[in-house]
Amino acid sequence: MKPVPEHEYPTYPRRFISYRWFKPLLAGLLFAVLYLGSTVAIVLLGALNQGGLESVMKIAGSYDTMDVSSGPGILLNLGSLAVAIPLLALTALIVRDRPFSSYSSARGGWDWSVFGRMMLLALLVCGVPNLVWILLDHGPLNNQFTIATFLLLTVMGPLQCIAEEYMFRGLLMQTFGGWFRIPVIAVVLQALIFMAMHPYNLTGKLTILATGCMMGLMAWISRGIEASSAIHIVNNMVAFYADGLGLGAIGSEVSSLDLVVTLIIDAVYVAVLLVLRKKGFFDRIKRDDAAEFNAKVAPKYAKRDLKNMELHWKPGVAGSAAAQENKPEE
Repeated sequence: MKPVPEHEYPTYPRRFISYRWFKPLLAGLLFAVLYLGSTVAIVLLGALNQGGLESVMKIAGSYDTMDVSSGPGILLNLGSLAVAIPLLALTALIVRDRPFSSYSSARGGWDWSVFGRMMLLALLVCGVPNLVWILLDHGPLNNQFTIATFLLLTVMGPLQCIAEEYMFRGLLMQTFGGWFRIPVIAVVLQALIFMAMHPYNLTGKLTILATGCMMGLMAWISRGIEASSAIHIVNNMVAFYADGLGLGAIGSEVSSLDLVVTLIIDAVYVAVLLVLRKKGFFDRIKRDDAAEFNAKVAPKYAKRDLKNMELHWKPGVAGSAAAQENKPEE
């Protein structure tokens, strides 16, 4: 087993020798520009396809009218978020402050083995209770899927969830973690922004805030976003499939009972992650991407530091005195 990383996941960016406080800000601004541009392009294409912005807003403007059973609805609601993954990878290539793998985990990038096991855990802890809860609370089925849209949702839904994890638990939480060096602060701040981006009622906002904090803890505990991505996928996909089957599982109104159920599910999941971490499950590292990156860029930084020393060193009296002092005796 390889050694545990020097930094936890929220503060992992500080392990890279190229880290400077302004570089995460630069990466965030560049990503925001790229993401905004892609969103505008997707909305405009949707408007052309649907016959105007009014039609786009009807299927993608709020949770109460959200459409995840038609092709345009899936691409507008989920595809517009899924593009964040390649855009963040492009941002990492442009800024070059650290590799894209560091957004995935502090264990050397995305680990499919960890993700697969977390998916099984999430299905048991989150998927089954949520499905039972939806079936008990809603009426008969009314399928709105075609085979094509069902398959499209099955692909785009998980990508949308993973993209949100990269944005909030990755880019945002690691930015705050790098700045403040206190993981708890990073967890709370990203959760507040996560809450602000979801248009629910007050109880729904509190539910998203709690969920955002829990998912931040999941990423911190597991040293990566695979665990938070797994429960995010299971939670959303159950709701998406149920809504496409006519069960009306998506809406902006969230009840107090929904909040309690969500908190219990997330708490159980976090408790299991804590047990797994104690057993060393998340200590296994695929590769040390920080050491590899640092070794690659170290010569450049060494040359820069040497150049700075040469620019700031001015020979004079002090230099002459030092030379005399070090002169060998005759």
